[in-house]
Amino acid sequence: MPEESLPTLPMWRVDHIEPSPEMLALCASGPIHRVRLPSGHEGWWVTGYDEAKAILSDAAFRPSGMPPAAFTPATVILGSPGWLGSHEGSEHARLRNIVAPAFSSRRLKLLAQQVEAIAAQLFETLAAQPQPADLRRHLSFPLPAMVISALTGVLYADHAFFARLSDEVMTHQHERGPRNAARSAWEELRSYIRDKMREKRQDPGDNLLTDLLAAVDQGKATEEEAIGLAAGMLVAGHESTVAQIEFGLLAMFRHPQQRERLVGDSSLVGKAVEEILRMYPPGAGWDGIMRYPRTDVTIAGVHIPADSKVLVGLPATSFDPRHFDDPEIFDIGRTEKPHLAFSYGPHYCIGMALARLELKVVFGSIFQRFPTLNLAVAPEELKLRKEIITGGFEEFPVLW
Repeated sequence: MPEESLPTLPMWRVDHIEPSPEMLALCASGPIHRVRLPSGHEGWWVTGYDEAKAILSDAAFRPSGMPPAAFTPATVILGSPGWLGSHEGSEHARLRNIVAPAFSSRRLKLLAQQVEAIAAQLFETLAAQPQPADLRRHLSFPLPAMVISALTGVLYADHAFFARLSDEVMTHQHERGPRNAARSAWEELRSYIRDKMREKRQDPGDNLLTDLLAAVDQGKATEEEAIGLAAGMLVAGHESTVAQIEFGLLAMFRHPQQRERLVGDSSLVGKAVEEILRMYPPGAGWDGIMRYPRTDVTIAGVHIPADSKVLVGLPATSFDPRHFDDPEIFDIGRTEKPHLAFSYGPHYCIGMALARLELKVVFGSIFQRFPTLNLAVAPEELKLRKEIITGGFEEFPVLW
């Protein structure tokens, strides 16, 4: 394919809601495509569902934070001690096992009532605002921050501080662009966690920071790894769920018949959440997870040289016509087929059960509390946070 004709990423949704026609056309034409990445580099974009699963579970592909990869589409956190995406094999399994108890079914059951109480409190706060009100400020942003604060063991009062740092850390930083701000924010966040861990020695509890201190004391992790694990959970556990609440509401506003189905049948909330995750997985654009083949590989008949940039397009896999019937249609009654919104293989999202819990609480009750809830502006007037890896909107004005 001539260089000038390479498809260019990202391919943004139409009015923030409908899938990009260019992306749908590529998905229909094959599972792997040579593209120009947002950084300007050439690489391979994997849009096929089965091919994505194969790559994400294949040790022949290095994670994006592993050397000798010179390019990363994400941020300075890749390669940092304790950041799960930067480790593989037994090291990755060791670190993952340390944080796993924080997301156990026992912890989540204890947290479920707290999530419901937080949501109810925020609904009342939103209801007390003059209209139109910013739902992001009063619900979609604070709810995940309050929940991840409780799970981690830090004060919610600090959420504005760590959320600001989180935004800076999760801003796209390419190798040819400035990184100082992101690096400074990551180190400041790690310093914050280091101080909180010292406090937890005097005031332990049933939370992630206490778990991490125990792992350090038992020789299962270094202090720097523990700090990185906690900082990573704060960033990933907060940022992505904010966007899923907003995109899910946008989808319901755009598809009133689906909204009516949900209001009329509460048993559909689980399927509704899965459809929201399928169509609007975490991510600012049609990007994904970078992998690097250690040797030359051939996938779906496509030859990919060693150390190429292979972007596994998790959002795009949700529109693979070989896996999903009418994938461009938003259908909360869709027959269950697993999506890849939380990735796949050893690096699947460890916090996916918590994210599902938060989304089920919101979408299981928000239209009961606000029956006439709707967007206060046209969808195209919303300003997408394109530079933030996890996406979402700058504001989300609503009326009720």
